[in-house]
Amino acid sequence: MPILAHLEFYAEAAVAIVLVFGVCVTLHEFGHFYVAKRCGVAVPVFAIGFGPKIASVVRGGTEYSLRLIPLGGFVQLAGEAPQESWFPIGQSVAFELDADGAIAALGEPRDLPGARVGVVRDVDLTDAMTMALETDAGLERFRVKDGARVMLSRRSSIPVVTKDRQMIGKPLWQRAAIILAGPIMNLILAGVLFSAVNTYTGVPTTTVGHVEPGTPAAHAGLVPGDTILSVDGRAIHSWAGLVNAVSQEGARNGHVEPLVLEVQSREGERTVVVTPHLVSGQPMIGIDAEISHNPLHTVPAGFSALIRDIAMTIQGYVGLFVHHQFQTLSGPVGIAHVITEQVRFGIWNVVAVTGALSLGLGLFNLLPIPALDGGRLLFMAIELVRGRRVDPEKEGFVHFVGFAIVMLFAVVITYRDVTHWF
Repeated sequence: MPILAHLEFYAEAAVAIVLVFGVCVTLHEFGHFYVAKRCGVAVPVFAIGFGPKIASVVRGGTEYSLRLIPLGGFVQLAGEAPQESWFPIGQSVAFELDADGAIAALGEPRDLPGARVGVVRDVDLTDAMTMALETDAGLERFRVKDGARVMLSRRSSIPVVTKDRQMIGKPLWQRAAIILAGPIMNLILAGVLFSAVNTYTGVPTTTVGHVEPGTPAAHAGLVPGDTILSVDGRAIHSWAGLVNAVSQEGARNGHVEPLVLEVQSREGERTVVVTPHLVSGQPMIGIDAEISHNPLHTVPAGFSALIRDIAMTIQGYVGLFVHHQFQTLSGPVGIAHVITEQVRFGIWNVVAVTGALSLGLGLFNLLPIPALDGGRLLFMAIELVRGRRVDPEKEGFVHFVGFAIVMLFAVVITYRDVTHWF
């Protein structure tokens, strides 16, 4: 029986890990996808998972697929990298022509059996939409049809599209919006999940839920149901704000100070004067908060927690780079370990961890590191200042190098996590 219980637990943990990573990454990619579609950018592929396809369907020019490895997903945006980069000069390529003599399909000879074959001598798939190929008939120049298929395999292809449907053909603000949409979706998801957890557990309000007998609050006449509006003229909007106000205003130089509370009760507003007691050096008045599960309270509290955690995470990144506190980082293995531990305490703990991971993913992607969304935004900022775009090939090379460095760093962090946890 203990063995079966362990197997059941680890099966639940495995499902939780897949769902947590899958939801965070897929929603991130959906943000890019949705805004790209709204801006008129072609999106050839939207995939859930990685690796070989299990199932796929094409709708509206996009292939939606479910992949074998269910950890995340990806989206392909037309023209994010120049389409010409698919066909280096000197490469052999198979091609098929339509009735008008325009190229309708391109790919490896093995993926287009029976098609003509040529060597690429010149290609422009951004403005002119033409290719010059060295064939048996000599050097020929062809127009490339809008929507021509580029074969990834015999059964899978992506389209070549005109500049007006490529990322490169869109205004700077639209390109920036498409890139920002992924991290923003992660932050929204985090706020929603924090709010959901709050709705389940409840949040403390500024309404008195319980008054301890014999305490300053009891002597002053506070009763359950009273809502505290202000402390010494300082407006109160949350339980944390009330605690801070009592802590800051209730004592001076080790001596307690009377507090003037504006209170809303069933009979109307009234003023209550409370003189705190010092408990372990902290002023206390002896009340507990009323707990609310009302979304009108829990949702604002969830997004307030989001803003607070964003600030804390940014401070953490500052410490990471300024003070070289890299030991605080965790990779996929460390995160999976945390998720596994939270499975022991129930689904709502997993939901809370998902919110925290989504927040971290969103902010990490905004770092100005090549290959990340923040790195792409950095190049857009340079474009805004220069008044012209950085050469796409040079930008692509920088992103490639950045990606390699990020992957190397991920391997190092993963090795450290494995040796630490196992």
